[in-house]
Amino acid sequence: MRILLLVLFSLLCISCASTKKPVLTSVAILDIKPRYIEAEAFKRAAEYLTGKENLGDRVIVRTDRSERAGYYFVLILDEQVRDLPAGTYIEGEFYTPKSLDAQEHIFQLPSKISKSKEIFIGLTGEDWPNESDIPAAWRFKIKNSNGEVLATKKSYLWSF
Repeated sequence: MRILLLVLFSLLCISCASTKKPVLTSVAILDIKPRYIEAEAFKRAAEYLTGKENLGDRVIVRTDRSERAGYYFVLILDEQVRDLPAGTYIEGEFYTPKSLDAQEHIFQLPSKISKSKEIFIGLTGEDWPNESDIPAAWRFKIKNSNGEVLATKKSYLWSF
């Protein structure tokens, strides 16, 4: 009888551990920290040995993948980035000194993502040529692969 109970208990534990997490239908952007970041801030010791950028636990997407220096918005989420549905992307809109019209960019999240709750979104290369400039207003929308909005956050000046 004990063996039967032990087997049933073991099966129960295994089945509970193997259930998938439900797909997120919403996420909250708790905070956005905008700042200019130099290219050197992204270099790690491993890069000097391999020559390849090592992101570590960071999720970084840029308008120009070949340029690292630029103006970044660090989105801090209430969930881990890896828990977002496959195909999730971020729409970013910015009013910058470059143009009177809003710049719009789509940032596709990479397929392999760490446990981080932060996403670094960078305006780099031609999209941010001057480190002393500051964006006047911005808005971000996190969308799933079907285009449904999971989260949105905008700056105070976006409303005007």
